[in-house]
Amino acid sequence: MTDELVDYIHRAHNWSPEFIEARRQSVSLPHDYTPHLAGIKAPVLLIHGRYDRMVPFEVSIAILNHIADSRLVLLNNCGHWPPFEKPAEWSAQVLTFPARLLASAVFAVFSGK
Repeated sequence: MTDELVDYIHRAHNWSPEFIEARRQSVSLPHDYTPHLAGIKAPVLLIHGRYDRMVPFEVSIAILNHIADSRLVLLNNCGHWPPFEKPAEWSAQVLTFPARLLASAVFAVFSGK
């Protein structure tokens, strides 16, 4: 966690009095999206920080188990903000994900699977 990240998050959540008031008045209602996850047919890449204190990594494992074509990357020594805390690792995973999908599809075509 860097000072720059802390400043960025602070600015993102306090950029205007109207935003602060809207957030104060908002109400979060718990909702279970699990029944809808099996309907996702597109390939899914889940990237989760191992030390995320807001969303336990077990949540991503549960999602992984409900989406047929999904992959989970667990970044060690990382919290809730992987793109900021581990930008090189996060970028590498995001940028290579489509290429890995393409390679798998090509292999399936040429191997008859």
